[in-house]
Amino acid sequence: MAQHMAPQQQPPQQPPQQQMYNPEPEALRNLMVNYIPTTVDEVQLRQLFERFGPIEGVKIVCDRETRQSRGYGFVKYHSAASAQQAVNELNGFNILNKRLKVALAASGNQRQRNYNPQQNANPAANMGYYGGNFAAGYPQANPYAQQQMMAMQQQYMMQQPGQQPRQ
Repeated sequence: MAQHMAPQQQPPQQPPQQQMYNPEPEALRNLMVNYIPTTVDEVQLRQLFERFGPIEGVKIVCDRETRQSRGYGFVKYHSAASAQQAVNELNGFNILNKRLKVALAASGNQRQRNYNPQQNANPAANMGYYGGNFAAGYPQANPYAQQQMMAMQQQYMMQQPGQQPRQ
């Protein structure tokens, strides 16, 4: 009889966090961080960002051959509110004589939806989209570079813990 009661007293097991469903869109929880000093590692970047809320993952993009930081990375939060607070507080934050640029990491589909073909009539109107102006003092990445970064982000942020990145 004692054997039948023991399982009822145990709390139900929680699924691992990375398998839990999150109803908030990933696009509102995933940040791109530019101008990261090359001496900053993922642990330090996590420490800087985690004061705004629980983090699902942190990735600093490195050169495949040299393993040196390329100076940008991604931080993915559990909640969109935490991500937005981090953008508000850390965009322009000075770290080791570098000024971070923190923004939502838009996917290629989202950039395409935000593109307005009517702006083609005025090339100056598209300068920000194509990297011609310096909004808020930061150069804008060109669309090809952003596409490359998003591909890398998907490769590194979507893998399960313990898996090796696809080559």
